[in-house]
Amino acid sequence: MNTIRVYLKALIEIGNDLNTDVIATKIQKIFFLLQKEGIKDLGLKFEPWLFGPYSKELNDTLIELVEKGEVEEIAEPIIDPITNEVIGYQRKYILKDKVNLSQIEPEVVEFFKKWVVKSRRELLKYVYTRYPKYADYSVIKDKVLGLK
Repeated sequence: MNTIRVYLKALIEIGNDLNTDVIATKIQKIFFLLQKEGIKDLGLKFEPWLFGPYSKELNDTLIELVEKGEVEEIAEPIIDPITNEVIGYQRKYILKDKVNLSQIEPEVVEFFKKWVVKSRRELLKYVYTRYPKYADYSVIKDKVLGLK
């Protein structure tokens, strides 16, 4: 099985077990930190993007897991508070079958536990502050960093 798939499923399982939302933004930032902070290099390439560091390969792997029915995607509408219109969707992920977490290094499991319970804002603020070049194209940087 593809290494990225195994680690991605492990993160989703850990988040589900800790009863916290596992959303796409969190997944991208946690895997970015996993590599940048020297915990585990999975060879993912991250680019500065609209919401900070983004890996197409990681996103493609997540889509593949959803398409194969290994992960359930729950899309919740984001409502504009002024117009009451749906302006987007926040996607949450639920793992269908448990993973053997013993195949994941204990330091990675602990790292996932530490970061998956953090709020999206807290995670983004940490990434944008510590790795500012990856926030260059972020459309929410000023809001996250409290500049607006």
